[in-house]
This record gives sequence, C-alpha cells and structure tokens, in this order.
Amino acid sequence: MNIRTDDDYMRKKNVMKSFKYGFVFSILIMAMTFWVRKVFFDSLGTELTGYYLLINQMLGFLNLAELGLGTASTYLLFKPLNDNNNSVLSSTFIAVRSIYNVIQKVILGIGLILCFLLPYIVKSSIDFYNLYLPWILFVFSTSLSYSYSAESILLTADQKVYYLRLINGVARVTCFLLQIAALKLNYGFIVFSMLEVMSVSVQMYFFKKIVKQQYTLNSEIEKNVNVIIKKNIFAEIKKTFIHKISGVLIFNTDYIIISIFLGLSSVTSYSSYIMLAQAMSFIITTLSVPLNSALGNYLHEKGSDATYEKFVQINVIFMCWASIFSFCYFTVSSNLITLWLGEDVVLPQTVVSLLALNCFCLIARTSVDIFKVAYGYMSDTHLPIMEGLLNLIFSLILVHFFGIKGVVIGTIISNICIVMAARPYYLYKKAFGKTTSEFVKHHILVWSLSLISIVTLYLVLINQLNVLDKFHTGNLFDFIINCMILGVSASIISGGVFLAGSKALRELLKQHFFNRT
Repeated sequence: MNIRTDDDYMRKKNVMKSFKYGFVFSILIMAMTFWVRKVFFDSLGTELTGYYLLINQMLGFLNLAELGLGTASTYLLFKPLNDNNNSVLSSTFIAVRSIYNVIQKVILGIGLILCFLLPYIVKSSIDFYNLYLPWILFVFSTSLSYSYSAESILLTADQKVYYLRLINGVARVTCFLLQIAALKLNYGFIVFSMLEVMSVSVQMYFFKKIVKQQYTLNSEIEKNVNVIIKKNIFAEIKKTFIHKISGVLIFNTDYIIISIFLGLSSVTSYSSYIMLAQAMSFIITTLSVPLNSALGNYLHEKGSDATYEKFVQINVIFMCWASIFSFCYFTVSSNLITLWLGEDVVLPQTVVSLLALNCFCLIARTSVDIFKVAYGYMSDTHLPIMEGLLNLIFSLILVHFFGIKGVVIGTIISNICIVMAARPYYLYKKAFGKTTSEFVKHHILVWSLSLISIVTLYLVLINQLNVLDKFHTGNLFDFIINCMILGVSASIISGGVFLAGSKALRELLKQHFFNRT
C-alpha cells in the first residue's frame, strides 16, 4: 500500500513539475516566436518571410520519415518502466535509437535531393545563397534532432517531461534571442539558419548527458532479442505512420494550396492567423504531454474502467478550454495581428470565425489524443487517411470558389467528421469497450455545454459589454490588459457553465480540492 501511495505521489509530483516548466516555457517560446517573426518580416521582407514559412512546411513532409516512431516507442516503454525491468528497457531503448539513426540519414539524404527541386517549388527571385544555404542548414538541423529522439522518448515515458521542457525551453529562448540579434545586426538569413543548428546541438548534448546520469542501460543486447523488439516496434509504427501522414496532409498542405492558387501575400495573412491558433494549441499541448505517460502508467495500475472515468473528466476540461480559447481567438486575433504586422495582413471577420471553429477542434481533440497514446490504440488507421483526404480534396475544390475561406472550410469538414466524431467514437468502442449510447450521451453533453458556453460568452461580452471595441487600440499595454480581463471573464463564465452542467467535472474538483488528507 505504501509503495502504491509513493508511486501515486511521484506521478503527481512529476506531472505538476512538468506542468510548471511547460507553462512557463510555452509562454516564453510563444512570445519569442511572435517577436522573431516580426523582426524577420521587418528585416528581410515579404519574399524571404514567405520562403522561411515554406521551409517550415516542407520540413513537415521530411518529418514523415519519422514514421510515428515516437508515439509507438513511448507506449512500448511504459511497461518495462512500470515493471522496473531494466533488461527489456535497455533493449527497447537501443532498438529505438538504432531506428532513429537510420531515419536521421534518410531525412538528410531526401533533404539534399530536394535542393534540385527548389527553383521549381520557390517561384520567386531569391538569390542563390539565400535559396539553398538556409534550406540545407534547416535540413541538417532537423536530421540532427533525431540524434537525441530516443533519449527524449525515454524521459517522456518515465514521466520526466520536465527535463524536455527545461532543455528545449532554454535552448529555444536562447536561440530566438541570438536570431533576433543577428537580424537586427543585418547578418541575414544564413546566420539565422546556422543558429538553429547550434540550438539543436546544445539540446543533443544535455539530453544524452541526463539519460546517462539517470539510467543504467545495458549497451549490449543479443541480436535475436534486438530483432524481436524491432518487429514489435514496426508493428506499432504501421499504425502510427498513417496518423503521421494525416497530420502532414492537414497541417502542411494548406500553405502550399494557398501559395499556388492565391499567392504569397495570402500565405502571409493565413499563416499569421494559424500561428495564433497554434500558439494557443501549443500551450494546451505542452500542459497535456505529461498526462500521456502518467495515464499510461495509470492504465497499467488501475485498469480500463478507472481510466475511462479519467477520460470523461479530462475530456470535459479540454472542451471547456477549447470554448474559452476559441472565443478569445475570435475576439482578439485581428486586432493583435494589426498591432503585430499591420492592417494589410488582416483577414475578413467571416474567415476569422471559421478559423476560430478550427481552433476549437485543435484544442478539443487533445483529450482523445492523450488517451490514444496511453492505450497504445492506433489501429483506426482508416480514419486519419479519410481525415487527410477530406481536407485535401475539399480545400482544393473550395479554394476556387471561396479563396482562403474555402481552404478553411475544407479543414472544418475533416475536423467535424473525423476528429470530433469518428475518432472519439472508435476510442469508445475499441479501447474503452463502451456502447454507442454511452458515447452519444457524453458527447451530446460536452457539445451542448460548449455551445451554451460560447453563446453565453458572445451575448454577455460582445452584445452587452461590446468588448470588441476595447481592442481597437494602438497601445500594446492596454491591449494586453484587455486580453487578461477577457481571459479571466471568459474563464469564469465558461467554467461556470461547465461546472453547473458536468457532474464529472464537479467530482474531479471534489477529489483534488476537498478530499485531501
């Protein structure tokens, strides 16, 4: 009993430590990212800014070579860590690291081959050095990051995500500061790209050092054992790779479609709004990552029924957060972009409304993603294929009729049909073993609470208090204060709606705040 209590205590302690580091560095990295984009835009102009954005999207396709190994191997490490089986842990870790070494070489090779296609992909008058050298440096930086992927996965599975947050956070913030200085001093895009390589190199050093200090891993394993473990890993990869493809089709093709059909100026506008949504999602994801390993271990200890009860509680929380963040996104995004980059990149409010709906889905889906990792449930491979294809097909069709609005609608269609309906349904049926009626009952409840919450927020804050006018200010300090007031007000109203309507949320709060001994 004492051992189990100690395990629960350590799990909660590690999760809270990861939350704290994650929250602090998420805010810092988010703020620094906006600052870097602003300085880059002002220093190097529209064309190189567009190329920089395009590089990041193309790197997403290169990262397909990762095959979803991170998700698969994190799940496979849960059991040996929970059982304190150092032999299996060492064997799995070494197998994962050897696969990543191959992936690293593949990414570097494909990236260099793509150099020959750059003049056909980048239809702009960018000089030779700025066209090729930044791409090569970013490709090298991406491939180098896989040198410590096995270490970061091990720490994640062992509920020590705070190490990832600390190392990555310090390295990224330092890199951003140096990149801003380089741009201000007119060192250009090439030095900017070299600093990315430096940041990854520093992270690699510290990750390897910490794993060496924290674990006693046997570096020699039998060849037949290595083969068996790799077979298990690739069996999981077959499931996760499809999910990886889906992510690329959804998040990386929109930029290319807009670039081809609408031009680089539209890419700049669209990417600015997407960056705001991703910044919000980044905060939520950073806070949720520690739950992956914690719930994975919780499942092994408590069983499926107890884990399902946790899902119901956590899903309510993420739906509440999605309601708050999407409403705030709708309210402040255009005014923030005006302050940040100017009115020329502001999109019509109808497009912003659609983007806010996508922002909602981006955050609300997190709870399902967390429990899919905890269960190692990746067998719904047909769903991500459908999700990616729906997004691609509808975006390609609708962009001709509605422009950027059509691309966003294409993403909404795939989000509603697959992300918010089919994926949680399959999780209920296959992983939780629950009935269709239980799925319908819970999701009608959380969707109704979200709808009531957002409508209430709109009626109270926009119709009655007219908060939109308060953000029409050229003063950044006033803007930040108004954002804080909006966030607190929206949290109180939306939190009140969910607390009144969800018994699961009330039970969760009771467990954590009123039943402490």
